[in-house]
Amino acid sequence: MQIREMISATQQSNATLFTELGNAFADGMDKLAHLNMEAARTILDTTREFSQQALSTQGPSEWLTLHNAFIAPAAGQIQDYNRRLLELAAATQATFARCTQAQVEEYGERTRALLKDFAKSAPQGSEPIVAAIDSAITAANQLYGSLQQTGQQAVEVAQTQIDIATATATKSAKQVVEPVVQATKR
Repeated sequence: MQIREMISATQQSNATLFTELGNAFADGMDKLAHLNMEAARTILDTTREFSQQALSTQGPSEWLTLHNAFIAPAAGQIQDYNRRLLELAAATQATFARCTQAQVEEYGERTRALLKDFAKSAPQGSEPIVAAIDSAITAANQLYGSLQQTGQQAVEVAQTQIDIATATATKSAKQVVEPVVQATKR
């Protein structure tokens, strides 16, 4: 492969990568906007419903019961929002990782092709240098794969932590609300 051809291929590849990453970013932002609008609507509807019901309560115990009935679902809604936000971030990160991985592999192939062309016209005795460069390219690709896997594991750990926090907070909210509801019924 000639150097001009390699430069042209690199430019085309970079333009494609830029377009793919731009589309992934725009798609992620669109989904985030929809998620935020949905959350805002839910909050407004819940607040309106609570306010209307609160105005019709007869006393403090009724108001406490009503308040506690709205608290537990609100905690669940917040945790659901956080879970969906994390899923969105993970999906966007995965798209970026796929694009980047393809770019790294393509770059490695072009560099190896250039290296082979160099090796054909290189002076005698340069084989160890060519082998060292080829080895460095392989090591860089393996490092990138390892870093990508580590990033994916971090996302999975964060998802697990969100799930644990959701379960714990929901359980705690129910434990707080139940005694108050029982006490107000008496």
